Amino acid sequence: MHFRVRRIFLILTALFIFTTQSVWAFSLISDDSEQIIKDTWDAQTLEQIQDGVVAVPQSVVNNYLQSVLSDYPAIKSAEVSIHPDNRIEANIDTAKSGKVVLEGTITKFVQNKDTSSMTVHIDKKEMVDQPVTSWFFSNMSVGLLTKMFGNPLNDNKYGIKTDIDGNNITIDFKPFIEQSPLESVQVMGNSLVDAVNVDSVSTDEGILYLHTSFDAGNVAFNAIKSFL
Repeated sequence: MHFRVRRIFLILTALFIFTTQSVWAFSLISDDSEQIIKDTWDAQTLEQIQDGVVAVPQSVVNNYLQSVLSDYPAIKSAEVSIHPDNRIEANIDTAKSGKVVLEGTITKFVQNKDTSSMTVHIDKKEMVDQPVTSWFFSNMSVGLLTKMFGNPLNDNKYGIKTDIDGNNITIDFKPFIEQSPLESVQVMGNSLVDAVNVDSVSTDEGILYLHTSFDAGNVAFNAIKSFL
């Protein structure tokens, strides 16, 4: 049973990495300076950044998850549902341990030139149709699970680090952001990845809202707007 719980824990924690990546894949990926912006932003997205709220649909998150999970045969399927009040739900079907449901609340999401992190409080964990194993799994805190089985989030190709305290998971995804092609994009002497800040997030049914600010100034903003 311990091995089964360990497998599920590894899968659930990895899913949080994929979710944070999906948000940035939505708006921050390409190859060449101007083309990067053209390929990833349209005029509507730029207007949302200017207005301070960028809407990321649930479908975008799940499409990205599907593209990532194709390299992980242990996971048959995974789907994230976004609900009001910063609540998220993950439904995962694993090859060896069956279906798992995870519910959590995003308590913090910040991206700027100094820090990039997301904190999620795990509200509920359940292994579907496995009552005995599920009881142990659901009654152990994430912190206890990491003490028993280790912290798999700190061993990934992106260099992403995590801090786990009880049922709170804080993911430092700054190394992932620094690998983004936008890191090399210079607009009026500023890196574009540093110019667009996410100060907080909120949610509605099926939508994640990034509350943004643009720090490169109006000249840089209008320069981008001119070719979108």
